[in-house]
Amino acid sequence: MMRLLQSLFTSLFVVMISFPQNVTVTASVDSQSVSIGDWIHYSVSVKYPSSTPIGFPTFKDTIGVFEIVQQDSILKTELNGEIELKKNFIIAKYDAGNFYVQPFDVQYKDSTGKIHSALSNPIPVEIRGVEVDTSLSIKDVKPQLSVPISAEEIALYAGFVIALAGIGYGIYYYIQQKKKKAGLIVEVKPTIPPHVLALIQLDELEAKRLWQSGEIKAFYSEATEIVRRYFELRYGFIALEMTTGEVIDQLEKFKLEKNNLSSISQFLSDADLVKFAKYQPIASENEQVLGQARTIIEQTKPIDTESAKQEIQAEAVAS
Repeated sequence: MMRLLQSLFTSLFVVMISFPQNVTVTASVDSQSVSIGDWIHYSVSVKYPSSTPIGFPTFKDTIGVFEIVQQDSILKTELNGEIELKKNFIIAKYDAGNFYVQPFDVQYKDSTGKIHSALSNPIPVEIRGVEVDTSLSIKDVKPQLSVPISAEEIALYAGFVIALAGIGYGIYYYIQQKKKKAGLIVEVKPTIPPHVLALIQLDELEAKRLWQSGEIKAFYSEATEIVRRYFELRYGFIALEMTTGEVIDQLEKFKLEKNNLSSISQFLSDADLVKFAKYQPIASENEQVLGQARTIIEQTKPIDTESAKQEIQAEAVAS
């Protein structure tokens, strides 16, 4: 009887948290106990007033420790001034143990412009290992079968190897002779430091004039992608696959100054709202985006003699 009640509870397990301005996040799974590799249907619902701008997070390959097998498009409905966004995922886990589906983080702005986060509760999921039938005896591994090779096959393989070696040597000889005639000197370009590369990419983005052409979402997406990729190269964590909150948590480990962390959080959060909601920034806000990105990079770049030398070399290569 207890196992039946537990099964019914887990099948109907739904977690929900409500936040200011009636932004509600609901997450559920169809089963909290599955075998390794079994598909889990994970559903998310976000309800909020139509006047509240929100940022609906996106995922590429994983949701926390779970791999995404499939994800549907967002289904949007609106009734009596309230909007509901629904999205379904199929996720799986290939390790046995007890895990949690991480909270679904939805960011939104209140009437004063302050950023808040609405989170669903983490959902516990048990991943069962494959049971082994211990009643069966262990069988020895069968020996490999030996297949005799004929003289014709040996001659064919040898001819192929000799021909391949001859072609390779011919190509090598041709390239060397061409280098001698042209006096070619191969110059190894220095690796461009992450902050220099990011600044170059921001200049290229500015030259595209995306937001001036009406492509505002694409402009904000590229700007934040450049900054997130810079964080990956600079600090060594997968910023492109993390939510804004997860990025800030990682950056805190590197003991950045609080004002820098605050600037980064505000920059990424504002961009999320533009990319995933109906929030339309004004022209003056668009003009400040690249300046904010450059300031973030300048404030977090490494400061030492070797980095300065690399920066000079990289700028020379780029020019």
